[in-house]
Amino acid sequence: MIRQFIALITLSVAVTAVSANTQNVTVSGSVINKSDSAGKASVNVGSTVGRVVGSNNTQTVVVNGSLINTASGGGKAAINLGSSVNYAGSNNQVVSVGTIVNSASGGGKSEVNIGSVVKD
Repeated sequence: MIRQFIALITLSVAVTAVSANTQNVTVSGSVINKSDSAGKASVNVGSTVGRVVGSNNTQTVVVNGSLINTASGGGKAAINLGSSVNYAGSNNQVVSVGTIVNSASGGGKSEVNIGSVVKD
């Protein structure tokens, strides 16, 4: 089964944050996040994922290009930009990047973390 998610502009902010948190995301290109053949692909941009974060959490992300993320054959691919993933502390993250291409296949793992706090 092929699962695809293609968006010209995606401004997605996870809603697990509590008061006094600010997330700003600007994407000038496209976001392509695709997985198939038991692959898992995820893109987190200016997001809080997996835990409720404390107050005073600020994330600002500017992407001047596109984000392309693919996973297949049991691979796991992730792009985390200015995000807090499975971490509950207060953070200030400012990220400005161009185009990012990330891919994993055959049970491999590929992860891009820029200006992010990531706890597995």
